Amino acid sequence: MKEKIRYFIAGIFIGLSELLPGISGATVALMFGVYEKLIDFLRKFNNVNLILPLLIGMILSVFSFSSLIDFLYKNYTHIFNIFIALLMIGYGMYLAVNTYLKEFLKGKLDIRPEMLPVVLGIGFYIGLYLSSFQTDGYQEPNITILILFGFCACSFLLFPGISGSAFLLSVGAYPLIIGSISNFNFEVLLPFSIGMLGALISMPRLINKAYKKFGKLILVFFGGLIFAAGINNFL
Repeated sequence: MKEKIRYFIAGIFIGLSELLPGISGATVALMFGVYEKLIDFLRKFNNVNLILPLLIGMILSVFSFSSLIDFLYKNYTHIFNIFIALLMIGYGMYLAVNTYLKEFLKGKLDIRPEMLPVVLGIGFYIGLYLSSFQTDGYQEPNITILILFGFCACSFLLFPGISGSAFLLSVGAYPLIIGSISNFNFEVLLPFSIGMLGALISMPRLINKAYKKFGKLILVFFGGLIFAAGINNFL
């Protein structure tokens, strides 16, 4: 029962994080220690008894806080960005260092010591590049574009360090999506959800392959992504 409550609370915070530009829901899942089981569920549909409370928490959180986040983000954007940046910088450093201390020093990371900063640096560079992506945005709903945005946003949701909301903000779609959630505008939400479903079906397999090939070293890479996304919030 305690485990189910933990997953429910994790779901609430994951859903809340996906409303906030700058922090990935997958990062929060890592913080709560539920990330690997969540990815495994999306691949095999097991651990339903734990993932169901998490999904309920996510859904309740998204629809309960969307109006509040919409208001707070529009009126206190700078404060939000600073808080999120500090959180991500701190956790990115913790994830990389903690993984190194727990796995590498115990001889569980199958990689030479000099390669560790290289992996961290690659994650940092990619994180800076993705977080700084900019376009002119789209003001009018377009089914094809909304499906694409849903796929990309959900894909980023599944990768720690890359915020789906930050992606939507960078392409000018964040106000449209957050406003549509708070107003239950299904003309926008339906195609957006179709794109998200496509990502949920395809992306977990890619992430699982990365885990199988690189093991816990992938967490060091994620640490670089998260740290870079936090740094980018200050730029």
